[in-house]
Amino acid sequence: MTFLLLLAAGVLGGCIDRLDFFGDTQGGQLVIYGMVNDTDEVQRLEISRTNLQGFNPKGEDGASVTLLTQDGRRLRYTNTGNGEYQLAGFKGTPGQSYSIEVIIGKDLYESTVQTMPTILAVDSLEFRFGREMLSSEAEEGVFVVSATTNFQEGDNSGFFRWTAEETYQWQRTWLPCVGLCPPPPNPCYISDLMDPNRINLFDANSTRTRQTRQEIAKRAVDNSFIGIFYVSLKQHSITRDAFEYWRKIDLIVNNRGSLFDIPPAPVYGNITNKNNPDEIVLGFFEVARVRYTRKYVNPADVPFFLTRPCDIVVGKPAEDYAAECVQCEVRAKGRAWTTTAPEWWFKD
Repeated sequence: MTFLLLLAAGVLGGCIDRLDFFGDTQGGQLVIYGMVNDTDEVQRLEISRTNLQGFNPKGEDGASVTLLTQDGRRLRYTNTGNGEYQLAGFKGTPGQSYSIEVIIGKDLYESTVQTMPTILAVDSLEFRFGREMLSSEAEEGVFVVSATTNFQEGDNSGFFRWTAEETYQWQRTWLPCVGLCPPPPNPCYISDLMDPNRINLFDANSTRTRQTRQEIAKRAVDNSFIGIFYVSLKQHSITRDAFEYWRKIDLIVNNRGSLFDIPPAPVYGNITNKNNPDEIVLGFFEVARVRYTRKYVNPADVPFFLTRPCDIVVGKPAEDYAAECVQCEVRAKGRAWTTTAPEWWFKD
């Protein structure tokens, strides 16, 4: 049984969900995952191949990726490297249908046609701090994000999935100087998915309730909270096919290995090789309506002591400060980052 890390998170506003698969896969199997939504975000699709012995999938570059629309348009994606493909300047339309076409060498891969849902629900975002057992033997501070969702009168159907994304401000160290001094550096804005292996699903067809409340994400409290910390709740209104795909993924991710559990196995999506129908292709192409709900945390809201490694100390030379105090890339540790505040910063 191999461990497969399918997809890495992208930048906030265009995150491709990071998900851990547990299953019997073979080295070199093709993995395609992408989404088209109705926002102004850049639309993204990832192509990779599985590796044996638990290594991360290897990005597949050089493919031709085309979005096929209901009105007959063929829109080409741009390969940006490491298996990521982007389509800028396009957003989906609720009620319209889309599919994806991928050409790799002589092989033609196509998804089933997916129709974008028309409904959305209204989310209310909440958070709390507490102490819980996470990965260690001792209790530690945790930050928990929850959401209450209200469905409009008459909207007693539909399928939904939620993810939480974080963006926090990291103020870089700027030492005082005398005379003509450069301006202080812009802060870092560092983004990532929260609790990426948690899958939050709701089938509104299975209940008559107009409201649901659920815990969305949980993470340990660290010095990411010494500046403004934003949580972006991302609601996806998805198709039945996508709901069933994520439901199966959830069953595998939450399989704890009891005697009566279903053995882990790969989850097959909606993409096939037209030249070789017997090839097993992992991943999924989905379409979704998306709605963001955002809320920020002030440092004063945090009830725990936070270390501040980058505070200026009189007489401390610049070279004695940690690299994360001056370099966003070092602080981000592989997460998405920028020195420009997101357009919604303090506007939502």
